[in-house]
Amino acid sequence: MKLSQAIDLYVRRKRDAGAGFNAPAKQLRSFLRHCGDIDLHLATLPQVTSFIAGSGVRPSTWCQKRGTLKAFFEYWALRGRLKHSPPLPPRAPKSTQTFVPYIYSRSDLCLLLDAVPRCQRVSSCVISAAAFRTLLLFLYGTGMRLGEALRLRVMDVDLRLGLVTIRGTKFYKSRLVPLGQDVRKLLQQYLEMPARQNQHYRPLFQTKSCNPIRLQVVDKSFSRLRRIAGIARHDKSSYQPRLHDLRHSFAVHRVTTWYRQNKDVQRLLPALSTYLGHVDLSSTQRYLTMTPELLEQANRRFERYVCGGSDER
Repeated sequence: MKLSQAIDLYVRRKRDAGAGFNAPAKQLRSFLRHCGDIDLHLATLPQVTSFIAGSGVRPSTWCQKRGTLKAFFEYWALRGRLKHSPPLPPRAPKSTQTFVPYIYSRSDLCLLLDAVPRCQRVSSCVISAAAFRTLLLFLYGTGMRLGEALRLRVMDVDLRLGLVTIRGTKFYKSRLVPLGQDVRKLLQQYLEMPARQNQHYRPLFQTKSCNPIRLQVVDKSFSRLRRIAGIARHDKSSYQPRLHDLRHSFAVHRVTTWYRQNKDVQRLLPALSTYLGHVDLSSTQRYLTMTPELLEQANRRFERYVCGGSDER
């Protein structure tokens, strides 16, 4: 069996079983390009190792690629197409850099929003400035994943109750997301635009020609926006601020506000985790980068506790 045939069959059967399987499918097809269309049983350890290692991939990506190939080869070994799975490299390389998300300040957010009209003047832009601005504010105001926001339809938004229904999330489950007053007002104004009338079943966020917006289009637009606004990292990180960092910023700013309001942060963190659609609290904790502002609020809380001051909850 050729490698291309094995990958096509494997991906099709996974999807027939109900799995989305987009990321593993891309990795397997990348492996096919790396090796060429060889016979399945001719894959060797050097080929597998060089593909997984790539050109300095992060340990998390290394583990994902290894896991994808391990499951793929074991699948065909169990079905008699391979006498045994080819050997795989035993462990991921040590991380040389811990990824730290970029937390946008309030002034960063203002610079981004002010730059939207200039960004969307480019003739090739398929997203209007109004739609792009609303999307950015919606992502920051709800902490929602970009993919979740782009899959929303107008009928998923209940402005009367202030709720958004997210269907088929990252973990194949639905959840309700309550909206704050500012976000509700933002969406109300957006949906009252003449171009958005009578579109109950249409995507909430769409292109100028009323088509769904692709992830890659938004990412490209945001990269251009960030450059126009002059938002960049000046630390040693090799990663520039991302659109997904709006979600991290939402979480950090929410916790910082709780500290300022003397809320019981430890009790509220599980609620934040549920709101973000995380399966466990550890996933949420990775979002909480210790910014100077958050650190200051945490230190003040600790000072009051040590000095015997009141810590109202």
